[in-house]
Amino acid sequence: NRVTIGSGSIVHARILFDRDDASVTIGDRCFVGDSLFVVAERLTVADDVVMSWGVTIVDHDSHALDWTRRANDVVAWGLGEKDWSDVTIAPVTIERRAWIGFGASILKGVIIGEGAIVAANSVVTRDVAAWTLVGGNPARLIRQLEPVA
Repeated sequence: NRVTIGSGSIVHARILFDRDDASVTIGDRCFVGDSLFVVAERLTVADDVVMSWGVTIVDHDSHALDWTRRANDVVAWGLGEKDWSDVTIAPVTIERRAWIGFGASILKGVIIGEGAIVAANSVVTRDVAAWTLVGGNPARLIRQLEPVA
């Protein structure tokens, strides 16, 4: 597992790696409050991102949707033999200058665009366009923001 943290960044997150080859990269001048990252493949956070406390980011579903394919997950996981072949995994990317509010959850495969803001306690299940404010469960567009050059 690999964690790379850029210069001037402050990171208070608990990072759990569910597979050996997973990685987390956090850019320069980022702040991450007391949060949880659960990573099976990759989480990338660009420069100048601010995340409040209680943010959860997960890049996978953890288990197969079909019961017969997840029936032995707990025992296998405990033995270090979990089969990930039926689990959907997709990297999460947070682009530069984004702000993630407290208690937000960001799920697999999501890209948070440059300068976007995710409101507190939102659940993000789809990509967030650059320079937008989203909120709710599931997160939806609240308004367009003024881009910064």
